Amino acid sequence: MESRHLKVFLTTIFVLAVVGLNVFFIAKDKPEQIREDQRSLLLSQMAEETPLNSASKQVASQRARLRHLIVPIANHLATRYLYTEVAQRARANPTQPGHQAMQYVLASKREEEKIEGMVKNKLANVHSGEWAEEIHRKTPAKYQALIPALANQAAHTSTVFAFKHLKEQMLAAEKNPTYLKHLSPTDPNA
Repeated sequence: MESRHLKVFLTTIFVLAVVGLNVFFIAKDKPEQIREDQRSLLLSQMAEETPLNSASKQVASQRARLRHLIVPIANHLATRYLYTEVAQRARANPTQPGHQAMQYVLASKREEEKIEGMVKNKLANVHSGEWAEEIHRKTPAKYQALIPALANQAAHTSTVFAFKHLKEQMLAAEKNPTYLKHLSPTDPNA
């Protein structure tokens, strides 16, 4: 799709250059008058070559609707999987503080890729659960081919955002020890 837009853009630039040269030479010979047909030719060619015709506007509109549907789900899943991974890491090493488990997960690219893959699977794979089923159910059949690409993009951005948000929370808690004091203490026996 992007190569088509690039082709249209380059064609439009070429047409502008050719017509511009024609207008330049005509204007050089007759500075007081530029032929009206040259201007109309330029405008008609540009109108035919516009990159956003109605079909591509519909696809762009549908992509925006799908993105609006997928991104909140991806954000929720990425945050949930990140916190679950931190909790599992903390439970696996009960002698170390949970802060160290959080630091390990946030510093690990492998953990980030693992979480991103799980989010992508939950968004795009219809057999992975109700999130993907809901996305497929709300998407018209002719646009379901867009789901994998948008799911990949949403999974990546939401995972990066979840990691960034947790890092910011950790830094705020380190700078200000009372940052998390408004939360009730958890039961150590739970």
